Amino acid sequence: MKKTIAVVCGGKSGEHEVSLRSAFYVYNNLDKKKYQVVILAIDKKGNWFFGRNFKDLVDTRDLLWKLKPHLEEIVLLKSKNGSQILSLKKKKIITKINIFFPLIHGTYGEDGCLQGFFELLDVPYVGANVIGSAVGMDKEVTKKILMIDKIPVTKFVIIKREDSLKEKEEKIKTAIKQFDFPLFIKPVSLGSSVGITKVCSKKDVKRAIKEAFQYDHKIIIEKFVKGREIECSVLGNDNPKASLPGEIKSVDFYSYKAKYLDEHEAKLLVPAPLDKKQIAQIQKLSIETFKALELKGMARIDCFLKSNGQLIVNEVNTIPGFTQISMYPKLWEVSGIKYSKLLDKLVQLAIESHNEKNKLRFSYN
Repeated sequence: MKKTIAVVCGGKSGEHEVSLRSAFYVYNNLDKKKYQVVILAIDKKGNWFFGRNFKDLVDTRDLLWKLKPHLEEIVLLKSKNGSQILSLKKKKIITKINIFFPLIHGTYGEDGCLQGFFELLDVPYVGANVIGSAVGMDKEVTKKILMIDKIPVTKFVIIKREDSLKEKEEKIKTAIKQFDFPLFIKPVSLGSSVGITKVCSKKDVKRAIKEAFQYDHKIIIEKFVKGREIECSVLGNDNPKASLPGEIKSVDFYSYKAKYLDEHEAKLLVPAPLDKKQIAQIQKLSIETFKALELKGMARIDCFLKSNGQLIVNEVNTIPGFTQISMYPKLWEVSGIKYSKLLDKLVQLAIESHNEKNKLRFSYN
C-alpha cells in the first residue's frame, strides 16, 4: 500500500510565495507510483487547506502564485501510525498522512515551530528536527555556535527592537567603525533575501534597519566579505554527504529578485569552477557546519571563498528552495542524484530519523 506524503507549503511568512513555487516542483517530481501525494497549504493567516493536486489550491497564473479563495479548510489530528485530516466542511476524516514534506521557508516553517507540531503528531517529516531548525533559522545563534566550534563566520552586530535609541545608535556606530561600508543589514530569522539591504553609505543605514525590522524583532548588521559566493548541498542524518559546490555570480548581491523573478540578475555556476583541493575543503566545512548545528536530512551551506583561500560560512538553509532553478537540487543533480531520486532519499531519511527516535524510552520505571 502506498504511503501518503503531504507537501506542506505557504505559511505565515515573508517567503510565502517562494514556498508555493518550491512545493509545485516537489509535488510534480515525487514518485506517484511509489507514493500518494497530497498538498497542505497554509495561508498568511495560518489557516490550513487540503488539496489532492496543486491546481486545487494555487492559482499559478499570477507571478506570486496565490492560494485560491474558498478552499477546503482542515485540521490535523493525531492518530495511530500517522495523522488524520479532518475536513471542517464535511465534518469527516478525508485522508491519513504518513510523512510530511515541509516546504515552508522562514517564519513558522523553518524555525522549529512546524517541526514541533509534527513531533507531537508523531509522524516522520523531511529535514531538520526542532533544535536544528530553530538554531539554523536564527543567524545570531548559528554564528555563535559555529564560533564555539572554531568555524569561521562573517563578523556581525545584533540590534533588537527593544534596544533603547541610545543602544541602537551605539551599535550602528560600532558596526560602521569596525566593518566600514558596504554593510549588509538583514532580519535575523528570515531567508530568500527578504528584507535584506546592501548599504553603501551612512545615510542609508536607518532606512535599511527600518526595512529589516518589518520582518523580525531582531536584525543583524554584517561585514561585507569580498570573495566568491559558494553554496554546497548537504544530505543525510548522522553520516551526511556533501555535493559538488556551486557558485553565484550576481550583479550586486543575490537578492530575492535574482533568486526567483529575474534569471538574468544572477548566474549560477553548477558546479563551481574550483580545483580538487578547494572542493574538498568546502565539502569538509559544509559537513562540519551541518553537524555542529545538529542538522538532519538536508541543508544548504552558504559561504565565501576569499582570494587568499580562506573560507567563511555566511549562513545555512534548513529548507532550501526546490524550484527549477534552486541551487540545492541542481547541485545534487551534477553530483549524480537526479531531482526525483533526491526527493525519495529525503523521504527515506525522514523515516529513518523517526524510527531512530522511537527506539528511545519515553517512560521511567
